Parts: sequence; structure tokens; C-alpha cells
Amino acid sequence: MTFNKRLFSTSTLIVCFLYFYSAALLFAADKPNKSMTPRFIPGEEVRVDVDNKHVGGDHFLVYVPTSYADDCNWPVIFVYHGMNAQPTTWPFRQATHGKGFIIIGMGYVPQEKGKMTKSQYVNYMGQERRSALEVKRQVSKHLKIDENRLFVGGFSKGGWHGSAMIESSPKVWAGAVIFAAGRSRSVNLISTTAAKGALRDKPIYIGAGEKDANLHSAQKAAQYYKRLGAKVTFEEFKGCGHGFDPTGSDVLYNWLIANSAVEDDKSDETDEKAD
Repeated sequence: MTFNKRLFSTSTLIVCFLYFYSAALLFAADKPNKSMTPRFIPGEEVRVDVDNKHVGGDHFLVYVPTSYADDCNWPVIFVYHGMNAQPTTWPFRQATHGKGFIIIGMGYVPQEKGKMTKSQYVNYMGQERRSALEVKRQVSKHLKIDENRLFVGGFSKGGWHGSAMIESSPKVWAGAVIFAAGRSRSVNLISTTAAKGALRDKPIYIGAGEKDANLHSAQKAAQYYKRLGAKVTFEEFKGCGHGFDPTGSDVLYNWLIANSAVEDDKSDETDEKAD
């Protein structure tokens, strides 16, 4: 039998090409396509990848409430995550029972290491404000947002950051939710009489576990904001440490409903747990 080396060599090259081409296609399919337009579907959470110098982190999350419709503008909660974590919609997605609010899980703008000077802190908080507003601008291309009902907050590190956000940009936010944290003392660098006055009548919710090491800081923050005339709601989570079940707080749920003019609707609830 005559063996055609040339034909064998050509066939081998073709097989190898098809193998590596198929592998490349599979690899590309597994990689997130940042050019794809995210789909914003009621009842679902979507990751939005960003490559924007004005936005903190490389992505943010958006949860669209199950009750969402385009016939009105919706309140939004900007959530900042805890230490060494990633953008999340917890605990607000659970606390709202998935209804009534667009929830955005934010990343942080890179921060100066060590203690910041006044000018550095002013610059940093300005960047954080721009980051939130840029994310709002991007999301508003797809969802109807109420500019007058923007809330900010988070858990632990996110709670401390939420206090800094509402104090540094009180005109942006309709209210703040501070979990397992207190008031960021760094804000003293930029506190002014006008800024403090802007917190009068501003709704602020603060909650911490009975056994949380940050409980005392949370209590002090509540007292401070009350002295400035803010409408403070304080809740102590009985038996809890540095954590809590957001679905078990009627105080928090009622605070959100009362301060956002969202219709109370707990019907067809689904049990949702923290990630």
C-alpha cells in the first residue's frame, strides 16, 4: 500500500486547525462579553461590567423589582458592600421582599492609603458622588428612576460609607440606611454648618445587632443625627452579632415604605437568603 505523506500532513494540519479553532470558540463563549447590552428583567439581578474612570470598581449589580413597570419612576437604593466583599444587593433585596425598589450594588472608588488630609477626603468623596451619579445615568437608560427618591446605605463598611455619602452629599440622597456601623468620623473633615443643616428632616435608619461590636457606634450615630434634626429610626436586632436577617425586620420594611411612598405589597413573597 502506498503511503501519501503529503496528504497525511495536510489532513493533520486541517484537524489541528479545527481542534484549536473550536477550543478558541468555547473559550470565548465562557468569557463575559462586556460589549453586550445587559437585560433588565423584573425579578432578576444583572451584572453590568464597566470600564469607566468615573465608576468605582469594574462592575455593579442592578436588581429590578418584580413589580417594575415603565408607567412610573422608581425609587433606587444604592448599596455599598462590606469589607473584602463584592458588589451586592443584600440586604435590601431581601428587606424589600423583591418589590418596590430598584437596587444597585456599588463598588468603591480606590482610596488613598493611610489617613487622608481634608483636600484628599474632599476629592475622594467627590469621586464617590460622581461614581454613583454616573451609575444612575447608565441605569436610567434602561429603567425609569425617580431622581428625588435616591437612598444610600450598606452593611458594616458599607454602612460607615453610607453615613459619609449622605453627609457629604445631602442634596443627592433622600435618606440613608446604616447597618452594623456608625457615623464615619472622617466626615468631620468636611462638615460645615450648611451641610449639617441639610440633614434636618432627612430620614435615616440605623440598625445593629444586640451583640455587635459596632452597636455603641450605631447608637452614637443615632444620637448625633437626632441632634441635627434628622428623622432617625433606630433598631437593635435582638440576639444578633455582626449580622441579621433582613426579612425579619418590620421596622426596616415599614421605614422604607414610609419614606419612599411605595405601596405596601408583601403578597406572593418568596424566601430569599443572603448570598
